Amino acid sequence: MAGVQITGLPELLRRMDEVARQQAPFAMAKAMTKTMRQAKVALDAHIPEAFDRPTPFTQRAVAFSGATKRDLTASVFVKDIQAKYLRTEAEGGPRQFKSFEEKFAEGGQTRVALPGRGAPLNQYGNLTKAKIKQIARDVNTSGKAKRFFSGKPKGQDLPAGIYTRTNNNKSITPLLVFATAAVYEKRFKFSEIGTATITAQFEANMVQAWAEAVRTAR
Repeated sequence: MAGVQITGLPELLRRMDEVARQQAPFAMAKAMTKTMRQAKVALDAHIPEAFDRPTPFTQRAVAFSGATKRDLTASVFVKDIQAKYLRTEAEGGPRQFKSFEEKFAEGGQTRVALPGRGAPLNQYGNLTKAKIKQIARDVNTSGKAKRFFSGKPKGQDLPAGIYTRTNNNKSITPLLVFATAAVYEKRFKFSEIGTATITAQFEANMVQAWAEAVRTAR
């Protein structure tokens, strides 16, 4: 997942006089780093607006790297692990299968698993890992005592999914409902917010950093 960067500033250094050239790298590095920190703050604030009850792990998805006087490059980006599932949210399109969905593949076919009305969701709207393991373990065992089963219920107009037996096996409740694909609309405005923050903040940050560099020059 591509980040947003500020680069190409060394060209400006070549056009400055000696005194300015000595101070400019410090000012530029400071301004660039501050701008990327501001972009991260803006993106952090956007995540709970874009997603319903994001997990703490998702809320920590954005990071930034600052510039130094020797490397005038700074960027804001999404960490690698979170980028695997946030890329589709930022670009739109069909999402990749989640790791737990592969546990319920049948005939070599992995399907999207959507929460059913009986799914015991946590405060973030997800099944816990412990519950997924419990369901997968039960589904993959044999015997009539199984609490969960996978497939399309016979004699009922219900979709394929994973169901739990209730009321002394007289009723079934859907925990997960299977779909062939899930297509996401673009809702994580990573590039837009990152670029807008840089455009709005960098010039003022550079002016402030330059004034400080001149004031503290030796």
